[in-house]
Amino acid sequence: MKKSWVLLLTFMVAMGCNSRLNRTIGEITQLLDTLQAEYAPDTRIAVWDMALTGSNGVISLSGEVDNKSAYKAIVRAIDKQFPDVINTLVLLPVEGTGNMVNGLVNNSVANIRAETSSRTELVTQALLGTPIRILKEDNGWYLVQTPNRYLGWVNNSEVYAMDQSELDRFREAKKVIYSAQFGLSYTEPDQNSMPVSDLVIGSILSVDSVSSDFYRISYPDGRLAWVKKDEATEAKVVFNKSISREGLVKAILGFNGIPYLWGGASSKALDCSGLTSNVFFMNGTLLPRDADQQSLCGLELTTTYDYTLLETGDLLFFGRKATAEKPESVTHVALYLGDTEFIHSAGYRDRVSINSMDSARTNFIPTYPDIFIRATRISGVGEGARGIESITENAFYREIISDPPIIHPPIN
Repeated sequence: MKKSWVLLLTFMVAMGCNSRLNRTIGEITQLLDTLQAEYAPDTRIAVWDMALTGSNGVISLSGEVDNKSAYKAIVRAIDKQFPDVINTLVLLPVEGTGNMVNGLVNNSVANIRAETSSRTELVTQALLGTPIRILKEDNGWYLVQTPNRYLGWVNNSEVYAMDQSELDRFREAKKVIYSAQFGLSYTEPDQNSMPVSDLVIGSILSVDSVSSDFYRISYPDGRLAWVKKDEATEAKVVFNKSISREGLVKAILGFNGIPYLWGGASSKALDCSGLTSNVFFMNGTLLPRDADQQSLCGLELTTTYDYTLLETGDLLFFGRKATAEKPESVTHVALYLGDTEFIHSAGYRDRVSINSMDSARTNFIPTYPDIFIRATRISGVGEGARGIESITENAFYREIISDPPIIHPPIN
C-alpha cells in the first residue's frame, strides 16, 4: 500500500513538471510568434526556422535566422524572460564575412527550389551574373537569397561563390547586359564557332576585351566567350533606366509566345510574376518576386475594373477577393496594353499571350472580370512609391555596380 502511494506521488510530481514545461514552451512559442510578425512575416524572403524541445525539465531552442536584428531580439528576449532555456539559435550565414553578396549565378538560368532536390518545387530562377547571398550549404546545395530577397535552394554548380577580392574585380569590370531575347556566346568572335553557352535577356556579363563586332566576356568561374555587340547593352544604361510606358511595352512584347512555367523567371519559360519581374528589370527597376507581393507596389488605381482609369503599362491583379471568412489572395498579374487588352503568362494558354477584358473580343477570358482584384501604376508615380526599388538602390546590386559610388549599409 505504501509503495502505491509513492508511485502515485511520483506520477503527480512528474505530471506537474510536464505541465509547467508545456506551459513555458507555450509562452516561448507566443514570444517567438510575436517576434516573427515583426521581423519575418513572409518566410519567402526571410529565414525563420525554429524548434522548441523539452525533456527532463530542460527546454532547448534551436534553429536559424538570417536577420541580425531578429537574432539579437530573440537572444535578448530569451535571456531576459527565460534565462534557463538552452539557446543554440544560429545566425546565417554561419561562416563568412557578413557581406550582402558572396556569389554570382554561373549558368544562363539557375533553378532555385524549395528543397535540396531537383524533384522539389521550382520557386524561382536567377539569371547569369545575378548577385546572390549564399547562406549555407547542404550536401551540394546552397541556400541562397536573390536581390529581391527571395529564398531557395540551388545546386552549387549553378552558382560561383566569391571572396572579397573576386567581388571587387567583378564590381570594377565593365559590364554589359544581354538584351536579345535569347542567344549564344561563342568560343571565337564568330557566330559560326562552337557555342560556350546559351544566354537569355537580362544576363549580366563581365567584359574582358572588345573587338569590332564582339565583346569578349568572362563568366564568374573564369570561362571566356564572345558575345555579339548588337545583342548586348552597357549595364549602366539598363541599371539607370527610368521606367516608361513605352519601355515596358517594348520589353514585354518580346516575350509573347514564351512558354509558361511555374517558378520560371527567364525568357526560356516563365510564370506571370516572372514575366513582369523581367520586364521591369530591363527598365531599371526591381519588383518583388510573386504576384501578391507585386500587388502592393506603386499606386493603387482601382479595385473595380474600369478601363477608363487605366493607362498602358499599368499592372492588373487577379485572384480571390477578401470575404468575411477568407482573406484576399492575389494569384496572377498582367500588364495592361491599352484598349482593354493585357499581356500575361498564364496556365490558361500555357504561354505568354494577349487577352482582353472586353466580352466582345475574341481574346476575352470569361472568368477574369470576376476575379479582378486591383490595378496599380508604377510608371510615372515618382520615386519613393511603395515597394518600388531601382536597381541602383538595391543592396545586392550596389555591391556589383562601380558607378554610382558604392555605399555599404549595415546588414540588418
